[in-house]
Amino acid sequence: MEIIQYLYRYKWSIVLRTHLNVRVHACIDKLLNSDGRELRRSLFSLKQIFQDDKDLVHEFVNNEGLQCLVKIGGANDQNYQNYILRALGQLMLYVDGMNAVIDQNEVIQWLYSLVESSFRLVVKTSLKLLIIFAEYIDSNALLILSAVSVVDRSSKHLLWSNAMKILNEMDNSSSEVVLLIITLFNTIISAIPDQDTFYDMTDALEKQGMHRCTQFFLNKKPAEEDLIEQFNIYDTVLRREDGEDDEIVAQST
Repeated sequence: MEIIQYLYRYKWSIVLRTHLNVRVHACIDKLLNSDGRELRRSLFSLKQIFQDDKDLVHEFVNNEGLQCLVKIGGANDQNYQNYILRALGQLMLYVDGMNAVIDQNEVIQWLYSLVESSFRLVVKTSLKLLIIFAEYIDSNALLILSAVSVVDRSSKHLLWSNAMKILNEMDNSSSEVVLLIITLFNTIISAIPDQDTFYDMTDALEKQGMHRCTQFFLNKKPAEEDLIEQFNIYDTVLRREDGEDDEIVAQST
């Protein structure tokens, strides 16, 4: 009886996997071969599909689903991008989904490239997903740095140029977006395992006016506590690595 039950469960699991595989291929095929309103409807429903059926996530990422989303997201259509970001956020809640993003750096490259979007919601959501990715495990910080390097060097820019453009807008920049950027910086810096990589990042930021931006947002009126806290964290870490804290302690003794 136990053998019969085992065989039944095994057979049924094969049927389920086959069914999921067929559904995923149909889904990806529809995404790649649709446009306009039909594509927007398909992308809009994707988050709910992942939410309703977590088993679908495994099949989706194993059948080049992420590559499909990045390809569609490359079009300069904020609706496509917003729907893909919503779906990606849901997908990253699952271990299979997050591991797939970890293994496919082009997804992180795409997220970082969206930071220079002219659409604020796209910028905010991409930054939030980068923070989630960075906080998931310390080694993800290096994967983000690798993605940033690919994107910026391909356009012959300094590292983090997309984010620094926003910070350098100062009064014209959204406080919420600025907070997301400095939080991302601090999350990555805290996870960098070696001094050379730390200075590669912070030197690039400083060359693009990070010190000036830090002083501006620390002294901005009216004061915004969350911003002040994050910029103080950045400034403190930088001073500690430069040995300035040790010098202050030595002078006071």
